[in-house]
Amino acid sequence: MIAHAADRRERLAGEGFTIDLVASDLNRRLQVLDAEVDDPTAAVAALVRRAAQAGYGKVFWKAPAALADELVAAGLRAEATIDGYYDGENATVVAAYPDPDRAHRRDALEQDAILAAVRSRAPRPEPRPLPGGYRAATATAADAHDLARLYGEVFASYPFPITDPDYLVATMRGHVVYRVVRDDDGRLVAAASAETAPHHRNAEMTDFATLPDQRGLGLALGLLAALEDEMARRAIPNLYTIARARSAGMNHVFANRGYRWTGTLVNNCHIAGRFEDMHVWCRRLA
Repeated sequence: MIAHAADRRERLAGEGFTIDLVASDLNRRLQVLDAEVDDPTAAVAALVRRAAQAGYGKVFWKAPAALADELVAAGLRAEATIDGYYDGENATVVAAYPDPDRAHRRDALEQDAILAAVRSRAPRPEPRPLPGGYRAATATAADAHDLARLYGEVFASYPFPITDPDYLVATMRGHVVYRVVRDDDGRLVAAASAETAPHHRNAEMTDFATLPDQRGLGLALGLLAALEDEMARRAIPNLYTIARARSAGMNHVFANRGYRWTGTLVNNCHIAGRFEDMHVWCRRLA
């Protein structure tokens, strides 16, 4: 992960733990990246104390399942599972809320109704053909300015600086595969990415955006299918996404491709101008 310009990498260390994390002013949270923990109670106390000192409302950790049980016993809350996250072993997303208001799901009834409707529908996994004259491709550095412009038009805010062309190029040259669609005039109208972790054989399917006048054409489903094919070629079988709970369309896209809902992350990140709940969906490629 390449951090947002306002994010800082930090290390917390004490008797019984060493924790590497990202402190995000935009998302008002601490995200644990890696940790060695012998004393879960001390580790949890240090994280909550550091978050409170920074004025952050959330601590967020994709923990190995065995450690997660101990972290929950020490006071964290399990919110979701990410299937196969650690080279086939599951991760549990655990959280703490130093700000109790951050733990409140303000749109829970509406979002739960969307989720129920999505999960009740029969999957429709096959993407439609692109409209005449449209073309899809893996993005290169030459696409970065158009891609940044697309993200700026679609999102009022985003957890990572995808409106910065330099950030996009840096991630392209690293661990992120971007897929884009251009219309018959050459305008970049839709995009998505796969943020890969080859050493753990997982990828987050993310950064989906379609211009408003292009929605309803099935572009997101086609982007997802193409990225899955690329992950299969790279022998990365464990796929997941963290999708906005109030976006019926994106949740339908993942359900259609056979992803399984595994939990909801409460007020997890700042996106589209506010903190939002995010649904976790997982799929293991055959």
